[in-house]
Amino acid sequence: MATWKEGSDCCLWEGVTCDRFTSHVVGLHLACRRFQGILHPNSSLFHLRHLRSLDLSDNDFNGSAIPSTFTQLTSLAHLNLSKSRFSGHIPLGFSRLNKLVTLDLSSDWPYGDFPESVFRLPNLQGFVLIEHPQLSSVQLSVQFPFSNWTASHLKVLILSSVNFSRQLMIPTSIGNLNSLHILHVSVCSLSGSVPASIGNLTSLTDFSLPGNSLSGRFPDNILPNLVQLEVLDLGDNKFSGWFPDIFGNLSHKLTYLGLSNNNFTGPFPSLIFNLPKLQTLVCPYNQLVGPLPSQVVNYIGLNSIQWIHLAGNFLNGTIPSWMLALPSLYWLDLRSNLLTGEIPEFQSSSLEAIYLQQNQLSGPVPNTIFNLVNVSEIDLGSNRLSGVFHLDSIKTLENLRRLSLSHNNNISILFGSTPHNSTRISSLGILDLSSCNITRIPSFYLDFFPSLQYLDLSHNFLTSMTILPPHMESLQTLDLSYNKIEGPLSIPWSPQLYYLSVANNKLTGRMPHHICNITTLYVINLSNNNLSGSIPECLVNLTDLTVLQLRMNNFHGSVPSIFGNMSSLENLDLNDNTLGGPLPQSLTGCTELEVLDVGNNELNGVFPFWLSSLPGLKVLILHNNSFHGTITTESMDSFPMLRILDISNNYFNGLLPASLFHKFPAMMMLQESEKVGVNYIGRSWSFNDYYSVVLMVKGQETMITKILTIFTTVDLSNNNFHGSIPDAIGELKSLKHLNLSHNSFSGPIPSSLVNLTELEALDLSSNQLTGEIPPQFTSLTSSLAKFNLSQNSLLGPIPQGHQIQTFDNTSYIGNQGLCGLPLSNKCGGNDHNDDEDSEPESESDGGTLFDWKFAGAGYGCGLVIGVSTAYVMFIIRKPRWLVEMIDNWIRRQHQARRWRPAIRF
Repeated sequence: MATWKEGSDCCLWEGVTCDRFTSHVVGLHLACRRFQGILHPNSSLFHLRHLRSLDLSDNDFNGSAIPSTFTQLTSLAHLNLSKSRFSGHIPLGFSRLNKLVTLDLSSDWPYGDFPESVFRLPNLQGFVLIEHPQLSSVQLSVQFPFSNWTASHLKVLILSSVNFSRQLMIPTSIGNLNSLHILHVSVCSLSGSVPASIGNLTSLTDFSLPGNSLSGRFPDNILPNLVQLEVLDLGDNKFSGWFPDIFGNLSHKLTYLGLSNNNFTGPFPSLIFNLPKLQTLVCPYNQLVGPLPSQVVNYIGLNSIQWIHLAGNFLNGTIPSWMLALPSLYWLDLRSNLLTGEIPEFQSSSLEAIYLQQNQLSGPVPNTIFNLVNVSEIDLGSNRLSGVFHLDSIKTLENLRRLSLSHNNNISILFGSTPHNSTRISSLGILDLSSCNITRIPSFYLDFFPSLQYLDLSHNFLTSMTILPPHMESLQTLDLSYNKIEGPLSIPWSPQLYYLSVANNKLTGRMPHHICNITTLYVINLSNNNLSGSIPECLVNLTDLTVLQLRMNNFHGSVPSIFGNMSSLENLDLNDNTLGGPLPQSLTGCTELEVLDVGNNELNGVFPFWLSSLPGLKVLILHNNSFHGTITTESMDSFPMLRILDISNNYFNGLLPASLFHKFPAMMMLQESEKVGVNYIGRSWSFNDYYSVVLMVKGQETMITKILTIFTTVDLSNNNFHGSIPDAIGELKSLKHLNLSHNSFSGPIPSSLVNLTELEALDLSSNQLTGEIPPQFTSLTSSLAKFNLSQNSLLGPIPQGHQIQTFDNTSYIGNQGLCGLPLSNKCGGNDHNDDEDSEPESESDGGTLFDWKFAGAGYGCGLVIGVSTAYVMFIIRKPRWLVEMIDNWIRRQHQARRWRPAIRF
């Protein structure tokens, strides 16, 4: 505002408009001027009584209220206060601004209600609230008061991204606004149905309600009345109904039809293409079925259609040839359907984007695709394409930015012999050839794509990294995972590389130190190789590193203390190496850490209670190490976000404090937001695929990728805990997996476990539990799929009824005092026969629990001890003290050798 100098003509100041006859200031356009502070009611601004246009948008008025003195500006026709961080209520005096034509208060009005008097302005010609997809921390909160509106001249009503504070349904009285031309009420949390009174708005040209929760059948009887309609957008709602019937009478002026992410069903109506001005058809992610029309004759709309988006439906049959010959079509998206057959010849040169991935298309890629001189994106991945694709031929596509042929296992990529003096293909930024049976790429071939940003050659048969040029200046993403690459790790230099995955190969040698020079790296995944040596401490230079996965290698030494200085680290996976020593307490510096997996190493020390200070830790895996000692909670903070805790196969002992389970509030009840939709652990949404862990799930070791936030598990198995199982475990109501097996817990099974209504697996086997199975277990829900109480000292009848009745005798064997189905021991007066009681026990003991113990004893001390032990066990009736002594001794021997039994209980 350097031109605003006192004593000079204000009509020459930037942003100021004056009436050319009276020289009165009639306009102030001060958007994006970085104003900060409070707009006071006594500001001289409100002395400009002739002001007709005022724009203060995109400034920061620090949450101050809109001054009531705005009502002094009685000549205002246009007022824009959008994105200016005002708060409070709209002044009632706005109703006196009877010349107002447009009013923009959009996006970040924080609190308060619209007074109904605002909408009684007799000369209001427009009421504008511009849509802003990214809201700031404050937003407009209003009532939806259509019932008292008398603004008969209102033509434009746009309330996008407004939080309605009182009423969440569109009232029928909206039909009173019969002069409306534009009605936008998107992303406003509206629910219920669309009232039929919308049919009264016969002048409506633009009707947009996307991003709400509106449901039910869209009232088809209103569409014949909306003869002026040009835009209809109902996307991202919950509408349902038979597609052809609902949209059979659309306006012939319609240019845009948006129905994405709803529940419309039925075949695709070909009559839509009879709309003469239709340009954009957006109907993805519904339940449309059947084939696309094979022929379209005399449909005049085909000459104007530019955008067809039908992804994520159930369309089948072949792609009709006419669709690839539309003269104006530039966007075609048919991904994620059930389309079959060959891709027709491309006859239209207007195409710019082609998305046919995730179908069942077969045959070769038509050579006419190389005639699409305007095409910028081609994705044919995840089909059944075959034949030869000549990669050199893309040189004719000068605008091509993205090419994906991934996951077509029958296709052959022909690279050709590109001479060094060939013209480089400078436009290509994304090349995805994963899972294309590639065995080799000529050296320096990739050097002819100087603008390459994304390169995915994963799931092929490459054996060397020499295919990569030494410098790839634009490269941001490099994925060579799941190949057969041998030798040392070599990485092309790129100052922009943020994603690197060479996992699941045969790399050897040390992790190269030059990786530390690529300071832009966010993700490093080198899992499942044969890398050795220590973890380089120079990784501390990677200050933005978010994901580091080094699992299943041969790294040794200690866990570096440098991780404590990597505050951006969210996922640290060092599982299955030979790392030793204690965990460094400096890990508390990883304040963003969500996943810590150091299982299957040789780490020792006491339970790292200090990790409880990490505010976002959700997954903690310490299994198969040599951690020891008791777990006390006196010095332990709460683990506020912990959902997965696995400390199995260690040497923890002592009593299990009940207060431990009070430290896991996230396991007690899921947040409401986590129950809706599918949510995964991980703040860096683009890297969620690599938030993976290996856990014992329902008795089997399972790799879990994309960890659901609703997945909660506690595994304390194969330790030396004793005493009773705390009742407090029953407070972890969102728990899905609980494994306390192979410890020395005694006493009864706590009846509080019946409160775990989300439980899918419960394993209390191989302990010293006594008493009866709580009868409340009959209320266990159908979600429980694994249930194991074997090898304890339980007695009494097995509860009968509901889910517990679905488990066979393997869930109960080894409990001499149990009776009733599914065991052969009957409960009653004749069920104490020694022969009957001993039969199931001898089957289970001899067939499962003791076989590997004898083998282990024989392996460790010779055949004599093994045979003698067997004799004592079976002939002398298995004294418990000897069983426990041998069991504990063998377990220590197996853990010392990192031996893991094939059978898990």
